[in-house]
Amino acid sequence: MLNLDTFISDEDLFAQPHPLAENTSLSLASFQGVTSPEEVWEIQKRDRISGLHKRISPLDYTKVWEYWWCIPGRMLLPEDMEVLRSDRKRVETILEQLVWLLGGHCLGANCHFDGQNQPLYDWQEVLQFVTQSGLNADIIDIDFFPTTLQRNNKPIADIPPEEISHYVAIEPAHLHLEFFSLQAIEGGFKLQEPKPLCSCQIWTGKPLLKNIKTGQSFTRYDLCISSPYDTIGIPSVISLKH
Repeated sequence: MLNLDTFISDEDLFAQPHPLAENTSLSLASFQGVTSPEEVWEIQKRDRISGLHKRISPLDYTKVWEYWWCIPGRMLLPEDMEVLRSDRKRVETILEQLVWLLGGHCLGANCHFDGQNQPLYDWQEVLQFVTQSGLNADIIDIDFFPTTLQRNNKPIADIPPEEISHYVAIEPAHLHLEFFSLQAIEGGFKLQEPKPLCSCQIWTGKPLLKNIKTGQSFTRYDLCISSPYDTIGIPSVISLKH
């Protein structure tokens, strides 16, 4: 049982520092005009340019937490892997607490995407689901999606096409976790893709379709109507101070 007196402590909000942070300014100039991944990787190895950037995810309207994620097209250097390794326990501590509090809806190829999908409240069970999906959870992508509602325009099973637009889709704020295995390459690692469908959604409420005419509603975990929060810049209303 988690101790609510220490639920997500302030010291857990901050990511581990990166030893190559001072090389970040080299990135734009070094990669200008470079298109192939192999060329990018060679420049990274030569100039020791990280394959990670720091992202943030809101906990509420005043507090956020930091984590490291992969920059598209780059490899992970040994220094990147050490940062991810040393920061993994902190990240999983936060995710474990959120899963315990809100539940995690795991989604894979053979899962329910409706109200039959039942949440897991044990982080270790989430990781077992990942393993059963054929993945090693070497690295976790974390996206925060704010509350979104709009008229539905997406085909949904069991709804006649002519009635699709009679529904409003509602997605409460949630975290979407994707799990990736890593593949060793010369000088480091890269994400192993393509990967099987495997994710975990931590919801603050149930995502719904609601009929405008009848008021009938039902739960759907595959509406996909919201866009990820900008995880690079911190909004002016939020401060994050060490």
